[in-house]
Amino acid sequence: MGKVVRLRPRVDVNKQPEKLSAHDARQIIQAMAQDSKKVFVVAHARKRSDARGISQRQIMNCLRKGRVTEGPFLNIHGNWQVNVSRLAAGEKLTCTVAIEWQRQLVVVTVYPG
Repeated sequence: MGKVVRLRPRVDVNKQPEKLSAHDARQIIQAMAQDSKKVFVVAHARKRSDARGISQRQIMNCLRKGRVTEGPFLNIHGNWQVNVSRLAAGEKLTCTVAIEWQRQLVVVTVYPG
């Protein structure tokens, strides 16, 4: 099993919480992104990354080292969703990611800026 995510006592890691702070979302994303098998990039995000010259490595680095710049909010599927951004080598990258609670991260789209 993967790395155990330590959260504040009010968050049960086995059950998706009703409220989620940006800080807790960042911790969860960074911990889950350590295992690339827990990151799923949907077809739309793959097309956008190819068209925009964004590599898989850049996406993973954004998830592992980025900060939450928007959200979290519950999306239409009932998953927490956030935008994670990272500035590296003078270029800003943003990934929109949904957290399928303790299963996987779903990268919905990626864009520069």
